[in-house]
Amino acid sequence: MNFASYDFWKLLFLCFVGSRLILAATARFSPHLTVTAAKLSLLATGLVLMGSESWLTLGAFLWVILLGWATLLLQSAAIPRAPKNILFVLLLAAQLAPLFYYKYWNFLINETLGLDMRNPSVLIPMGLSFYTFQTIGFWVDNLRSPSPRPTFLDYLNFSSFFPQIVAGPIEKRDDLLPQIQSDRFRIHPENIDAALRWIVLGLAYKMVVADNLGLLPEKFQIDPSNPFHVWLESLTFGMRIYFDFAGYSFIAIGLGLIFGVSLTLNFRCPYWSANLRDFWRNWHITLGAWLRDYIYMPLGGRKKGRWILNTLIVFLVSGIWHGAGWGFMIWGLLHGIGVALCASPKAEKKLPWPVRWITTFLYTTAAWLFFMESDPALLREKALGLINPLSYGLAQFKAIPAAFTGPLDALTLALILGIAFIALLAEGLGIRNNREPYHFGRARIVSACLVFLIVFLAPMEESRFIYFNF
Repeated sequence: MNFASYDFWKLLFLCFVGSRLILAATARFSPHLTVTAAKLSLLATGLVLMGSESWLTLGAFLWVILLGWATLLLQSAAIPRAPKNILFVLLLAAQLAPLFYYKYWNFLINETLGLDMRNPSVLIPMGLSFYTFQTIGFWVDNLRSPSPRPTFLDYLNFSSFFPQIVAGPIEKRDDLLPQIQSDRFRIHPENIDAALRWIVLGLAYKMVVADNLGLLPEKFQIDPSNPFHVWLESLTFGMRIYFDFAGYSFIAIGLGLIFGVSLTLNFRCPYWSANLRDFWRNWHITLGAWLRDYIYMPLGGRKKGRWILNTLIVFLVSGIWHGAGWGFMIWGLLHGIGVALCASPKAEKKLPWPVRWITTFLYTTAAWLFFMESDPALLREKALGLINPLSYGLAQFKAIPAAFTGPLDALTLALILGIAFIALLAEGLGIRNNREPYHFGRARIVSACLVFLIVFLAPMEESRFIYFNF
């Protein structure tokens, strides 16, 4: 479900038109089934959109959510405690099995253990990590705070709500389920204006900034021993992944509003954070909440003597969730160490805000290197260059233009980064004026300008959202 693809919007339009015809016929001949028909239409739309990506995507999705339903049924089953607990563990393992097989098999079995066993498909089913976590969170919430089990149809629609299921936000039971239960898969005219502004902002973030930045690394001629080249590469990636993922989240919010569903804002201007704790309160908010509620707190949270270890475990899990590789694990641990340092009593001695902000921004930018670089040898060389003061020199600084194949690439990067920084400045102004973080980016005149930029600056090549890989 690529929101930046014409095919997605065409298929969504056809699904919606088809649902209108079905609902019209139902209202005429079987009006008592209208609500059921609306919910079935919503379910069918989600499944068709997932199936349009691949049968593998649809099959893995059905496996995970049906096992989640089996877990819900087990909770109310009259079975002795010991056998029930064993069944819970088996069902959890079965739910996690596709995630392990498609995402971690090669890294654990072949790269780490050296067993040289056949690799699974190189393609990870789209959204696998997202809906797996959302489904597990659903039945864990039900275990902690029992409530009447939803109908199977409402559960399926909770699990397959198409705006958010493949790349978040990872919604909780109490936030999304009541909205799904009352949803009738109809357009809400009162939300159209706000929805379109979110969608335009998201498309601009994705197509104008992220997609153009995504094309540049192929043209870079990075010298891994030159730290200025590495900083440039990490900055480009850091901007790309933010505008790509935030762009998806904004479009998801807009699509949800069109159908009367309010989704969680997954980003709140994270690059304006002045410490790493704030960064993670504002970056991928729903993943952070999931890790806090289902891992950090069960481990003991901020209990004295354990909170640092708990923090490191949570961020190690965050790194592993994002990808299978040592780089992802190091990236997670770097953020865990940073968050722990920011949360220590000594961190109360505040530095001036500009110093804290630039330190946080440089730290997160440098850490992106471990997220993006998959070659261990190159990663080691680049990382050592970044932290070695002796690798910085006038000759290396003068060699910055050598990172580009030509002046046009340098000019393109400057233009797109300029647009990105203007967008970030608008976010900052929203915060400073105590408004909604993306208030200025969704003003009518700005939306009109963004449509213009999308038309004239979006690359011709269609690209997927980065987080589809996770």
